[in-house]
Amino acid sequence: MTAPTAGSVRQRFSWVAVPWPGLLIAGLMFVGLMAVAGAYGFHGDEMYFVVAGQHPAFGYVDQPPLTPLLSAASVALFGTSPTAVRLLPALEMSLIVVLIALIAGDLGGSRRAQVLAAITAALSGYLGAGHLDTTTEPDLLAWAIILWLLVKLLAGGDRRLWLAIGVTAGIGLENKDTLVFLGAGLAAGLVLTRRWDVVRSPWAWAAIGIALLMWVPNLAWQAANGWPQLTMAHAISQYADDNRGQIVPLLWLFSGPFLFPVTAAGLIWVLRSKTAAPWRAIGIAALVGLGLVLVSGGKAYYAIGTISMFMAAGAILLDRWLARGHTRVKGVTFATAAVLSGALIAYLTLPILPLATYAKTTLPATVPDVANTVGWPQYVATVEGVVAALPADERAHAVILTNDYSEASPLILLGTGLPPVYSGHNSYWSWGPPPPDLTVVVHVGDWRPADPNQFFVGCHDVAHIDNGLGIPNGEQGTAVTVCTGLRAPWTTLWPGLRTIS
Repeated sequence: MTAPTAGSVRQRFSWVAVPWPGLLIAGLMFVGLMAVAGAYGFHGDEMYFVVAGQHPAFGYVDQPPLTPLLSAASVALFGTSPTAVRLLPALEMSLIVVLIALIAGDLGGSRRAQVLAAITAALSGYLGAGHLDTTTEPDLLAWAIILWLLVKLLAGGDRRLWLAIGVTAGIGLENKDTLVFLGAGLAAGLVLTRRWDVVRSPWAWAAIGIALLMWVPNLAWQAANGWPQLTMAHAISQYADDNRGQIVPLLWLFSGPFLFPVTAAGLIWVLRSKTAAPWRAIGIAALVGLGLVLVSGGKAYYAIGTISMFMAAGAILLDRWLARGHTRVKGVTFATAAVLSGALIAYLTLPILPLATYAKTTLPATVPDVANTVGWPQYVATVEGVVAALPADERAHAVILTNDYSEASPLILLGTGLPPVYSGHNSYWSWGPPPPDLTVVVHVGDWRPADPNQFFVGCHDVAHIDNGLGIPNGEQGTAVTVCTGLRAPWTTLWPGLRTIS
């Protein structure tokens, strides 16, 4: 592939409309995601976000407040179902497809380049990301919006757009702190490319001020609660080697298993082409952000948001490559790569197989996120059965205690006739211990700490979770235990039951 022909980059920042095929692609992606949104079931994280959002706060132990509040609002508006909470993520990822097409236009790409950019994005990891309601989807959208605005600004666009960047970053920081990686990378990129016009711009500094001001509520909450997200970050860093080992495979898969040359070519163009000089800082920002993730041992996807820029740039190069001759052969090659990429992404990340067929594959062990959406009705029914089997006097004083939030949340959202549900995991711990008169405990999951005898006089397993398909996931085979005889009041025991992970 060769670089697009040089032109006056100052003329590249007009508000380019997305061609109708690009909008159609984004729309079809949204429809496809919604068609499978209700398959299998909730993910444990999704239910946790809903319950957390039902405890409104300026922050939580493991994330800022935006995603929990949006998740709880989705359930309040549309009912308690996977489809309800997945509507917004599907819409966010479809909007990113449109934004990537817009970026391609602002980089100087033709209408065909914009359509190619939309195809590449729609058949990439953004497709898989649109299926689950997590903090990742709003984060990816915030990165894409900021990069789109930066493309305009770095080519000489209206400096007032910095204010929009500040607002977007502020909202994004109330969802996930990983935008700090983009900010740090961009600062380094602007200095290294000697963009003193930006460094000295009061509008750019105003954007920083706006973002920080909007971030203050969460920072204040963190400070008032002992900075639990730092504890959470430390827990994540304990798996630093695994996290680092996943970075390259994730970059490959997310950019499209058979389309990754498009994104890779886009990155190289941004870093090396004279035509791309105005946007060189973004390429450097991507590398710096990735380097910071490597050094800190963060999760592999923390700085993946910059990929939107390089998909757009790569689509321009792809368009020029197609125009150099042998168009039919090259077109078939690209179409084949696109179809194969989309098919593999869908196979790995979307619930497109019948459950019985899915259970016979290696997918549950390969992609745990999908496996962890299976079996919640059976899980809830098992716990309901254990509670129903308790003698009436014990049931009247019973409480459910779970190992983690994934086991607590479905009991709250999907259970009927159950005692109050508590957990020492993450934000659940901060919502307080059980009342003092609830001394019979139905415990679900592994024990953390491992020895329950320090808390209870006697415990015995009465059931084990079985999803009925033998699918290995976080709950399959875990024990349901009945414990009696508190060794101390709940207020004394509660600190020792806390886990942040």
